[in-house]
Amino acid sequence: MKVTVWPILVITLIIASCERTTTSTENKATSLKYLGEVVLSHDDLLLSNRGALSKVVGQDSLLIYDQQSKQLVIFDLKKKIPIHTITVTLDGPDFFDLPFVDLAVQNDSLFILSHNYFSIFNMDGKTLLRIDKNELSDNNLSPYLNDFQLLDRTKILFSKVPMDVMVSNFQSPEKPKLFFTLDLPTGAVSEIPVFSPKESLIDDETLGYYNDNGFHSMVINYDSIIYSFPFTSKVFIYDMGTNEQTEIEAPSKYVENLRTPINSLDNNNSEKWAEYMYSSSKFSAIEKDNKTGIFIRVATQFKKLTDGESRSYKYLMLMNGELEVIEEIEVKAKVFPSPIVSNGIIYLPKVDQPLEDAYSFVAYEIVK
Repeated sequence: MKVTVWPILVITLIIASCERTTTSTENKATSLKYLGEVVLSHDDLLLSNRGALSKVVGQDSLLIYDQQSKQLVIFDLKKKIPIHTITVTLDGPDFFDLPFVDLAVQNDSLFILSHNYFSIFNMDGKTLLRIDKNELSDNNLSPYLNDFQLLDRTKILFSKVPMDVMVSNFQSPEKPKLFFTLDLPTGAVSEIPVFSPKESLIDDETLGYYNDNGFHSMVINYDSIIYSFPFTSKVFIYDMGTNEQTEIEAPSKYVENLRTPINSLDNNNSEKWAEYMYSSSKFSAIEKDNKTGIFIRVATQFKKLTDGESRSYKYLMLMNGELEVIEEIEVKAKVFPSPIVSNGIIYLPKVDQPLEDAYSFVAYEIVK
């Protein structure tokens, strides 16, 4: 299957290869150092104190979308100030489609996966390329795309969520694949033979993990896709060179390593669904720190208190290059389980944002 692209633009788009790290990891020497609160000042910008989406876009650079002011803002994580802004326009030839799902910046180009499109802009917000999401599907079931990675100079890897995860009691006519690549010069789409693991219960019509409890995420490590799911501590690896697939046990010491599934009927009951969401365990996406070669994720355990309310406990996990858990600590502060990792520092967004003109994080340093 092919999608239509602008040939002259493809010639001008040069996507830098994903940075590789040759840093080895020493299990015994790796630990976490608490750095306290880190504040990113808004400087003279009029922003809200909660970003709608954030993504590391280079060493010590963090891209945040501010929904209130309709701006994409790049922050310098060392200086802790904004260094570049892009105005998000909602109409005209250079319109931005909302909501944003994933973002990336390479070679002075901004890549955005949104609800309806995959788009490429220059750093002034001018459209270079726009592809309708429906053109990336080879059947009538338009997939939900939840992630992408820039693989090399011309190829982009996408992650897609099976419809079986989005809708209770739905069975795809064919076993759904989880990833595909897009070749920019030709527009060719190639699916990758990676499927949901048995733990996903994707073939079970009575039990399962639905919506964001079943959405997989990915990170690239050399020629391998490392992917994981919120419902299990297991980590899955697909080698794009050899087509080999591996499963790694990466258990937490503190949380349930396999979330309790929900009955498909209860999933459609708003009261039972709400109760389920604040029970059992959940794992964040895995992030990689290119400075140390360490992988990071956050595990959450929900526990019911004596008054009937649920409380969440969060644990920061470090994994070495073999994806073995080498450190795990409880995070005492109230944070969102969405680790941001850059240059050996882990940033966790605070739930309570005390400052009106800044973003507040709790930070840890990976010490080797």
